[in-house]
Amino acid sequence: MPFDLILAALGSGAVGLFIGWCGVAGFLLPILFTSVCGLPVTESLLLSFLCFAVSGAIGSWNYYRRGELPLRPALILSAGSLAGGLLGAALGGLLAAETVKVVLYVVVFLSGLAIAVRELRPQKGPEKGSAFPKPLPLLVLGFATALLCALSGAGGPVLVMPLLVAMGVPAKTAVGAALLDSVFIALPAVAVYGSRCASLAALIPILLASVLGHAAGVFTGSVTAAHVPQSLLKRGVAAFSICFSLFMLLK
Repeated sequence: MPFDLILAALGSGAVGLFIGWCGVAGFLLPILFTSVCGLPVTESLLLSFLCFAVSGAIGSWNYYRRGELPLRPALILSAGSLAGGLLGAALGGLLAAETVKVVLYVVVFLSGLAIAVRELRPQKGPEKGSAFPKPLPLLVLGFATALLCALSGAGGPVLVMPLLVAMGVPAKTAVGAALLDSVFIALPAVAVYGSRCASLAALIPILLASVLGHAAGVFTGSVTAAHVPQSLLKRGVAAFSICFSLFMLLK
């Protein structure tokens, strides 16, 4: 058990560090808890979304302080995610554990592929400020991505951020909005998955280790992000995600 706590703390901290540096990698947490720590799917998703709530709160606050998080469109996006997260978590409880694992690995593969495509394609020049989409598309985007994230355990930013950028939102602003959005994805998921855990008391040690490690990683990453080659990190996350998810799906 102490070894599992160390693995959970170090793994959650490492994922938090990557999130603080480049806004992606949250989708690796469910893999850590299921494949490395050996937890059941429901408990793994509960711990993952608790960590997402922490990283989303810390990260979005830092982006807001730097003026890179416009609240009105971000809250509209988050309103759609609140409903989508609740529905996704509810549907997740109706599926067999093996089915949820397959969904998770497919989402990890697609997320890694999306990062790779974005990082490897030629850049079109410096970013320019651009308005967010109108409220209805934002609500739909928030609902659809939260539905998939809550069902599979994927972190919100890895799906939301690239889609916002594709809609014309500058990358840093998109990361800030996606981090705030991940809080609203996580909260209903925590409530639903927490209600289905057999023994919450037994999870407290690994829960504390994971959340504290993740918070420390996110804080450190967000403070030092300017000094880290983000493109290289994203490509590394993409390569690992694609290879690992294919291995788990084909084994």
